[in-house]
Amino acid sequence: MSADTDRVGGLRWLVTGAGGQLGRAFEALPRAEGVRVFPFASAELDVGDPAAIASALDTVEPDVVLNCAAATNVDRCEDEKDRAERVNARAPGLLAEACRSRALLVHLSTEMVFSGESARPIPEEAEPGPLSVYGRTKLAGEEAVRGAGSEYLIVRTQWLFGAGPNFVRTILGAATRGEPLRVVEDQLGRPTWCGALARALPRAVATGTRGTLHLACEGICSWYDLARASVREGSRRGLCPEVHVEPIATSQLVRPAARPAYAALGLSRARELGLRLPHWREALCAYLDAEEGGRDA
Repeated sequence: MSADTDRVGGLRWLVTGAGGQLGRAFEALPRAEGVRVFPFASAELDVGDPAAIASALDTVEPDVVLNCAAATNVDRCEDEKDRAERVNARAPGLLAEACRSRALLVHLSTEMVFSGESARPIPEEAEPGPLSVYGRTKLAGEEAVRGAGSEYLIVRTQWLFGAGPNFVRTILGAATRGEPLRVVEDQLGRPTWCGALARALPRAVATGTRGTLHLACEGICSWYDLARASVREGSRRGLCPEVHVEPIATSQLVRPAARPAYAALGLSRARELGLRLPHWREALCAYLDAEEGGRDA
């Protein structure tokens, strides 16, 4: 399938993993965006089942399949390796094979395919070096998509926040309950609002972009920076009290899965395509404004 940019307003998008943060944001796109969304939550479509995939494609006849389905709990993947392998590594290849000659596959991936040893934004062509089961299985999923012989766009993004459980909401909840906030300051990345990312995906398809694309909000910060900004902006909106956030080193926080220290994705290709997402601080404010208004952000 070759996406016709004159038809992008009417493209039919089948969305897997539609109950997650990005899937919900994509389903909520305003009609002005022009996409027709056919959402399938994980309970409705098992992306590890070829027969289920074929049935969904036959029913929807999509132009684009957006794969948001993934085992995303990074620490849990260390203990649930079989599930991570099935959903993150094998399922993307099954989707890509099913899409061959039928639909464009837009597959979501992650900065955690990299080792984090760089000290500058990471370009698409950088050598991967995952540190965790999650990162390794997501990389295997990318490789399966590339090897399937179908038309694809792999979108690597990072540090997502949107509808449902996410880091920002966790911080606001902890602040409200008066729990101590100790957050790592030596891991760097680009916090990305799902609302902004969802709007950018149809534009990326419309440009005819294929291969691998890094797409995330502008600006680089630490988890500590994001937590502190979340508390400050949340308190201004009455979502939580303004409390102290203590910066700590990664070595002070024992977790099952290793994280890359520097994982900021390079955005040069996206910028050249005119796909510039807002700065993470601006995106955070938009997200919290939605939270304050009681809307699903």
